[in-house]
Amino acid sequence: MGKERNEFLKHEREQRGWSQARLAELIETDAATVSRWERGYAIPSPYFREKLCQLFEKDAQDLGFLRSEPAESYQDASLPFTLDQQDSRDASCQESSVAQGPEQTIYSVDWHSRRLASLSYLLGWISGLFMFLLMRKNRFVLFHSLQAFLFFVGSQILFLILLVLLYLLDAGHERWQEYVGMGLALFLLISMLFTFIVWVIGMVQAWRGKPYQLPFVGNLSEQAIAKRFRL
Repeated sequence: MGKERNEFLKHEREQRGWSQARLAELIETDAATVSRWERGYAIPSPYFREKLCQLFEKDAQDLGFLRSEPAESYQDASLPFTLDQQDSRDASCQESSVAQGPEQTIYSVDWHSRRLASLSYLLGWISGLFMFLLMRKNRFVLFHSLQAFLFFVGSQILFLILLVLLYLLDAGHERWQEYVGMGLALFLLISMLFTFIVWVIGMVQAWRGKPYQLPFVGNLSEQAIAKRFRL
């Protein structure tokens, strides 16, 4: 794997702010393998080339997986595939990247993890806490379950505060108390609608395999999980 190709892969990764461990998780390999690819000690197999193309929304040429040199210069005799198979997978990688487009790209997270991450949102903070305690070694599920727990706990605390304030204002008979109560009731309604929208978005993005950050708690959750996995 030539230096130019390494720079392409490293550049795309760093542009997104990902560590080698983060990229490795998204394509279901390990950080040491990604490091070897970037340093030129190994080349991605056609299977991982296709995953990288989908992940970065690039074709094989953009990521440096296609060369103008003769085929013999990069054929690795230790790999269990032929040059014809390489060309076929490279072509499918290009087609897959173009066909999906930026709005339809699915991150390379296994189906089991996507399902569990989506279930983290199902019952709000309860399911988030359950998945967080259950899936201690799955980074993708931990991220979604933690932010689901934090977001819905915060939402419920806000709802309780608003309901208490409405109850206290309802006991009074002043004119200004009625106006404030109407404002709080409207704010409560908007907050509940916002929470419902975030709930739906969280489940959909988790099902699609994307590390989507929820408002207010997404960045905090990402930092906490990154610290846990020592990235």
